[in-house]
Amino acid sequence: MTSDTIRKIKKNINGQDIYIEVRDENGFTTVNPKCYSHLNGIGKKFSVKEAILLLLGVDPEIPLKMTLLMKESFLFEKELSHELNLNLESFQFVPYRYGPYSRKLEDTLNSMDGLIVISRGNKKEITLTDDGKKEAQKLIDSLSQLTIEKLKFKRLGWDQWGTRGILKRVYTDYPIYIVKSEIKDEVLGE
Repeated sequence: MTSDTIRKIKKNINGQDIYIEVRDENGFTTVNPKCYSHLNGIGKKFSVKEAILLLLGVDPEIPLKMTLLMKESFLFEKELSHELNLNLESFQFVPYRYGPYSRKLEDTLNSMDGLIVISRGNKKEITLTDDGKKEAQKLIDSLSQLTIEKLKFKRLGWDQWGTRGILKRVYTDYPIYIVKSEIKDEVLGE
């Protein structure tokens, strides 16, 4: 391979211009492995606020109920972030009456005025505002297309499982979160 088969391209990742070495050969484009982490955002640590924006932003027209967002955030932190090589700040989940609970997530939601709207009905629904959609899109644009597609796919699946489906999975795979549950028998069908 000669140096003339390698080209450098500039890509804006997480608001920072990154130069990536790319090689085109035999109809394939490859990225130098040392540059790959920048493409997937590994070098950036996503805050709880940014993780919430990502979850809501991959399907911005569909609001999430508070309890479902809590459970989806749990799976995002514990599983999907590792699968996608995303470095997430800890949500600090603890066992609670209705499964994993994060005070940090709830406090973060309460501090996101202007980015989200929380309906104050019986079942709190969280929706992105126009500004929230813009912020979420900036984060989404910083990720690879494959990462975005996987995140969308997982969010769709979790939405379909619903809170009970996710809790059944969590109680089975993470039994420590059953300890304080008041609904474990109902969820596990015992």
